[in-house]
Amino acid sequence: SSGINAEWPLRPGMIKIAVLCAVLAFAASTDYNFTCISGAADGETEPATADCTATTVLADVKCYSPVATVANNTVAYGCGACPSDAAEGTCVACDASSTNDCNAYTAPIFQWSCYKSNKLVACETAGLGDISCFGPTNATGITDTALLAGGCGTCATAGFTDATKCEDCAFDKCNNSAAALVPFLAPLLALLFWLQ
Repeated sequence: SSGINAEWPLRPGMIKIAVLCAVLAFAASTDYNFTCISGAADGETEPATADCTATTVLADVKCYSPVATVANNTVAYGCGACPSDAAEGTCVACDASSTNDCNAYTAPIFQWSCYKSNKLVACETAGLGDISCFGPTNATGITDTALLAGGCGTCATAGFTDATKCEDCAFDKCNNSAAALVPFLAPLLALLFWLQ
């Protein structure tokens, strides 16, 4: 018969090739399970975590998080490499192949602005609780040009101790005439700024 003999034995070299193919097929279907920090946990002392899975490539076993030295309140935490839409220098990925939750949680850092001489100026980055602008109150007789100009920081850090003439606010761009330094709006506006 001219057909292939079904009982023809496999050669040793062919056996090795078959084994290699089986190993590669197994490796290609391997799932790597790990966990990453996913953000701050509401009302908890420990940050929230997420279950992650990377398929086929060990190099994909990563977690990402904000860079802890720059304004980073728009960067999240999660599984895998940094998102493609993260601004350059604001996100970092870590190797999670041997350590779960490698993307340690840090408090967000904000960039905010205050009005100084009716112009917006950028203030130093800081945590949410450190955001502050100062400006004059509605009291009459204020002649100090530095106080009338306003700026970043608190009255105390700017050297103004008279609370009848200087007042602080604690959210982005809060020391302009429109904001009017309304104290009861500060918590709400600070929260909205944090969520942006």
